[in-house]
Amino acid sequence: MTITHWQGLEEFIQVVECGSFTAAANALDISTSNISRQIHQLELRLGMVLLKRTTRSIKLTDAGHQFYQSTKAIRQEVIDATKHLQGLQEKPKGLIKLTGAGDFVSKQVAPVLVKFLQKYPEVEIAIDFNNRNVNLIEEGFDLAIRFGRLQDSSLIARPLKNRELSLVASPKYIAANNNLKHPTDLAHHNCLVAVTNRWRFNIDEKITEIKVKGNWRSNNGEAIIQACLAGLGIAYLAKDLVQDYVDNNELVYLLDDFQANDNATWLIYPRKDLIPYRVRLLIEFLLDYFSENKAN
Repeated sequence: MTITHWQGLEEFIQVVECGSFTAAANALDISTSNISRQIHQLELRLGMVLLKRTTRSIKLTDAGHQFYQSTKAIRQEVIDATKHLQGLQEKPKGLIKLTGAGDFVSKQVAPVLVKFLQKYPEVEIAIDFNNRNVNLIEEGFDLAIRFGRLQDSSLIARPLKNRELSLVASPKYIAANNNLKHPTDLAHHNCLVAVTNRWRFNIDEKITEIKVKGNWRSNNGEAIIQACLAGLGIAYLAKDLVQDYVDNNELVYLLDDFQANDNATWLIYPRKDLIPYRVRLLIEFLLDYFSENKAN
């Protein structure tokens, strides 16, 4: 990459972050015409329009949005590398955006994030509890926590914790519906659906998906558990969410001999050379914590 390739990048980023050419010019202490010229030359080199300009506002094009996310990450990496060499990274600072959903994130990951902030108080963390499979780069997230089987992706996925899933039902439901001997029998039961209605089982040493149905769906684990406790039907949940209820004889495990044990919770993040120093610290912090606390 030549020096020419870098020209206009900082001006472009400042315009996006400041919201106008004038504000960007003030931030960089250069003229507005210089800002405009640099971005125009940048667009010519790229062969595409990055900003839609009107007399009152500017707006990123689709190409501009993608280019901004990439260049912002590269700039941060250069800043982090420079500070690291200068010995200024003893106190990492800045925002980390994390997305994930479910009780595992709120009850097990969130307390670890608190410990991280206690160690690095100048870092900020924003958690978005969302079941949607967000695009980390396009939507500006640094990390995601996802459960189960992953689709092929250019992102890096690190196993955070293996979580066994199991069928559970209340003694009341079992007493009234005692004909569950095999996963295929679920077709005749009311199934309380959480994330997916395709439940996975180990049948004849092969992972098989069984499609289920029922009259209760929720992306909230606690809502599923409450319906299950009330005897509404059978749930398929991580054991760490229901173990206390099983210990208190409020719920009962079913068909354990058929359970698939290849379910993991994953820490997902973009290519490592685009990750700020503070985010790399959090990645290692989370991996180390859950590695040391596997039994919890």
